[in-house]
Amino acid sequence: MIKNWKMLLVLTVLGAVLIPLHSYAVVDSATAIGVWLFDDGDVSDSSGNGNDGELINGAEVTDGGKWGMALSLDGDDDYANVGSSDTLDSTAEEFTGVAWVKLERKGDPHGACCADDHMVIAFTTQWNNILNVFGPGRGGNQGKVEVGSRELNPRWLFGPTAVNDDQWHHLAFTYDGAKKVLYIDGEVDIDQDTTGAFGVVGVDVHLGGTPTERQAQGLMDEMAIFNVPLEQADIQNIMNDGLGSVLGLTPVSPLDRLTTTWANIKSQ
Repeated sequence: MIKNWKMLLVLTVLGAVLIPLHSYAVVDSATAIGVWLFDDGDVSDSSGNGNDGELINGAEVTDGGKWGMALSLDGDDDYANVGSSDTLDSTAEEFTGVAWVKLERKGDPHGACCADDHMVIAFTTQWNNILNVFGPGRGGNQGKVEVGSRELNPRWLFGPTAVNDDQWHHLAFTYDGAKKVLYIDGEVDIDQDTTGAFGVVGVDVHLGGTPTERQAQGLMDEMAIFNVPLEQADIQNIMNDGLGSVLGLTPVSPLDRLTTTWANIKSQ
């Protein structure tokens, strides 16, 4: 009876461990071009591609992130800059950008567009490729999420969902050369047939703002850029399990937990 109980427990543990391992394997870590977790207190790149960022004009990395630490932005003039590279250039035709954001509402609606937006990810101020949240200058659309590029047709799209409520929201923008999709909290907010290629060769990437405008106000965490369009299931895995786990960056793996649990069972 005891042996049967132990065997049932082992099978339960195997089921609990192997299912998440299958989900982690969906995302190929080699397609992650830049991964900024902020947990080292800076904008270092965990992808292995050396796309480290620099904190500009007082931007900080603080506690209180969705997963550990986060990029903290005051909405004034700060942001993080990531210098151009060949790996970032590899997103010119296919792309995914992801981020957790916790954005504060910026003032009351007014008629002037668009310097008071919250920029999330931007390939420089030429607007080659952006993931942006509207500010008060967008009137009744404040807080809605904009994606696109001046190189695409149609250039810009925004969805119905507002995310400037000082709560954590997961954003993801994918483009495969034929369709751009915006996901908010793992669900589709925009799905639009689109043509063109991003003109991102030799272009810096800005996180949380740009050198001249659209500085975000709030927190950002677990930001990453991929050179492939991730599927919805991939994005939901990243949202639910964290970039560190999905990309194999978390120090303790499920296999480690299985080894420990098995040792405990054998000692019974």
